[in-house]
Amino acid sequence: MPQTTTGSVYHETYYDYLEQLEKMRFDGKEAVLGIRLDGDTVVVPYFGQSIRLTADGLKDEAGRRPDFSDCVVVLRYLIMCPRFEPKQKEWAAYRDFPDAGPLTVFWNDTVERPLARTFSGRVNALEKACDVLGGSLPDTDITCDLCRNFIPLPKMPLLLVFNDADDDFPASASLLLEKRASTYLDAESLAILGHLLSSRLLAAASG
Repeated sequence: MPQTTTGSVYHETYYDYLEQLEKMRFDGKEAVLGIRLDGDTVVVPYFGQSIRLTADGLKDEAGRRPDFSDCVVVLRYLIMCPRFEPKQKEWAAYRDFPDAGPLTVFWNDTVERPLARTFSGRVNALEKACDVLGGSLPDTDITCDLCRNFIPLPKMPLLLVFNDADDDFPASASLLLEKRASTYLDAESLAILGHLLSSRLLAAASG
């Protein structure tokens, strides 16, 4: 992952983000972020579940702290909360986002290439994995062998475009984001989110 996950860095980063959030209020931000408030708790839809920001930190539906990478994405999503919901919903490649340059190799190596390699000649397996993760048919016209829309966070859809191998080209997979994504997450967190979706698709196919 882009961020080092040693115990000390985990602890420092996690509690630094929580400290920043102590100063923030989310009343009136429900529509901007797609969250809901339950008393003093902020409830964030995340990969089909509910992550809760409580006075004790983040909790998943079982009452446990999520994995470090998931914590980073959810906490950064809350910290970067924009004043208004941005409108730029056109799809864009990760490499086109501000500050993505140093992480494009990570994106290629851990997000898109593993999908292309794993599902080459196995479009049906990819389709089943997408179904497991709630992938839906997008409202867009793209010529490809498979296209699915995922919403890991309310305002952060990801579009998977997959073309299987043929006589002339190897299999390819592209994971696109809306142009407004950089308003909700920084480049590093976007890379983590893409990696988390890719990893979940690979796990769904092998499970």
